[in-house]
Amino acid sequence: MYQYRDAGFDAYGFDIRPAVACRAPKDEQFFGFAMTGKPANVPEYEVNLSSFRIPFEEGFFDFVYSTSTLEHVQDHELVFAEIARVLRPGGVAIHTFPARYMPIEPHIHVPLGAAIQSYYWFFFWALIGIRNEFQQHMDSVACAKINLHYSKTGLKYMKIRALRALALKHFNRVELIPHLWRLGDEGYASIWGSLLLMPRLHRYVRWLYNRCSTVVLFLNK
Repeated sequence: MYQYRDAGFDAYGFDIRPAVACRAPKDEQFFGFAMTGKPANVPEYEVNLSSFRIPFEEGFFDFVYSTSTLEHVQDHELVFAEIARVLRPGGVAIHTFPARYMPIEPHIHVPLGAAIQSYYWFFFWALIGIRNEFQQHMDSVACAKINLHYSKTGLKYMKIRALRALALKHFNRVELIPHLWRLGDEGYASIWGSLLLMPRLHRYVRWLYNRCSTVVLFLNK
C-alpha cells in the first residue's frame, strides 16, 4: 500500500486482521480490516462468512492486487465475489501466488507439499531434516503433525481449472498471464523467459509455468 501511495496512487490496503506496521498513527485510515470471527491471535483465524465484507463501497476501486494470498483462501468464490463487488465495471484485479505443483512448497519447505498433503509424506521429509524457520526445534512427529494441520487450515491450492470456473462466475474475463518475460536483476531473461521465446515451446512452457512455478491470475470485471 505504501509503495503505491509513494508512487502517487490513491491506494488502500486490506487484511483479515490488524497486523500492519503503520508509518504514522494517522495512516490507519488507509487500511481496512475484517474484524469478525476469532481473535487475531488464534492460529485458525476465520471470518464470519455470513457477514464478511471488504470494508469498501461497491465500485470503489479501479484495480485490486494481491500477492501470495490466494493460496491461503479457504472460500475462493466468496473472495472473488467481494473483489468483484468493490471493483468498478471494467476494473482489473491481478493476483500472484505459488502454483500447486511447485517443486518446493514455499511455506513449509516440503517438496510437492501443496499437492501431496499426507502425514506420512510430511513425516518422511521431517525425518531427513526438512523444516521451515519456525520448526527447527521440533522432532519429526511434531513437525509432520503441524504441517498436516497447517495444510488443512492455512493452505488451499486449488487446481487451475476449478479456480478459473469460480472466477468466471464474477468476472467477464479470466486469464492466466505468466510473467516469464521479466528480466533478472542483472538485466537478462530468466530461464523460463528464454524458453517462452521459443515459439514451438511457448504453449507447453506456459502450461507448465502456471502449474509448477507462479500463477498470475488476471481478472477483468
